[in-house]
Amino acid sequence: MADAKSMNRKSLLTDNSFKAMKPTGQRWDWMDTDTRGLGVRIGASGKRTFMLYTRYPGSSAPTRRELGEYPVMTLAEARTKARKWRDLIKQGINPKDDEDRAKAEQARKRENTWATVVEDYLVDIPTRSRNRHVEQDAREIRRELLERNEKDGKEWRNPWAKKPIADITDADIAELISAIRDRPAPGQAYNTWGHVKAIFSWAMWPERRQGYGLTDNPTRNLQPKHFKLSKTVSVRVLSDDEIRAYWQAADTTPYPLGPFHKMLILTGQRKAEVSDARWSEFDLNKKIWTVPPERFKSGQTHIVPLSDDAVKLLKSIPRFKGQDSGDHLFSTTTGKKPINGFSRAKSALDAEMLAELRKAQTDATLVDFVYHDVRRTVRTRLSALRVNRDVAELVIGHGKKGLDRVYDQHEFVDEMREALDRWAAKLADIVKPPKGDNLIQFPTTA
Repeated sequence: MADAKSMNRKSLLTDNSFKAMKPTGQRWDWMDTDTRGLGVRIGASGKRTFMLYTRYPGSSAPTRRELGEYPVMTLAEARTKARKWRDLIKQGINPKDDEDRAKAEQARKRENTWATVVEDYLVDIPTRSRNRHVEQDAREIRRELLERNEKDGKEWRNPWAKKPIADITDADIAELISAIRDRPAPGQAYNTWGHVKAIFSWAMWPERRQGYGLTDNPTRNLQPKHFKLSKTVSVRVLSDDEIRAYWQAADTTPYPLGPFHKMLILTGQRKAEVSDARWSEFDLNKKIWTVPPERFKSGQTHIVPLSDDAVKLLKSIPRFKGQDSGDHLFSTTTGKKPINGFSRAKSALDAEMLAELRKAQTDATLVDFVYHDVRRTVRTRLSALRVNRDVAELVIGHGKKGLDRVYDQHEFVDEMREALDRWAAKLADIVKPPKGDNLIQFPTTA
């Protein structure tokens, strides 16, 4: 048997030569003539390991370093890796340091999945100064982008929930949004797209993107039209018959949803402004409701004068007291949290309204409407009552524009009060109260 020195050789490495290598009981090296410094070390037992023999940065003499083991690494892969290492060495980069950085990057990717980044986002959004929709946004994000399917609880509703955020593509996003649209739920698809776009914009902020390993925003070139989506512009206004049915349906709906529905149509305010209202915002003696900036769309204080009917409604609903209670007006948790789950509430309201409409006309139908259409109805009725346009806009919380916002600091409280009193009177006339009382009737609290 030849000694180790005589067994060392240098020639062109081929796949066939690897197959011909037999264990000799000694360790020996076979250097490749195709790629400089590439060789394979054959162990005494026949184990074959690719290596690169060269001078590495920081070393004064050539040394061997392993590239990989055959057949896990092929000869072609070994040659590619050896050439890459030599290119790095020419740039003064130690290949081991480069590989360590790559491994660290992969580990960071595994840690920074979509799910973990979204959890960071959900922690951050309540800290913003304008956070009126935090709870609603969080519910939608969890339901569509983080929760598992209801059928088996195993598969994620979002197929890329556990994917590294840096690996998510525009095609991934398009597929998810299109699937929601085709449920069919185009409105929810539009909202979910907005959440995805907002999360990526937040994650791409300079102080975050490096930590998340992000180099590009996959939503950058996407638009709703690519998913065949558009923001629906509604012009729905309730008729007198529908307003009457709405009020009667609210009458048959117990607290908190019944009074919530009435408060919406009495004041014309946004759903979240009413649903999340707190007793601390109301002065019933002065008949004033002050919506604080953090709950108002424009980030400013909004004053809502209260009609007598609105005050009477507020006095009819319970106020929770005690250590474990809170001051939310409309709540199922003794005031600690505001009401939610509006989808079911709206479906129940629709069913009650349709039943009321069919008492007068057996084949009556109810055209779909959303809570915001109630607000539009109030605004439209204010115009019908010949309320000044600027005052009507202020009633529903559309602030002054242009120079008026700077120079006209009159709050128009008296004018808004007159407008809402006129609307309350018209509303009372529509729902037809008992004779002898020109106020809408409200149940008294027990």
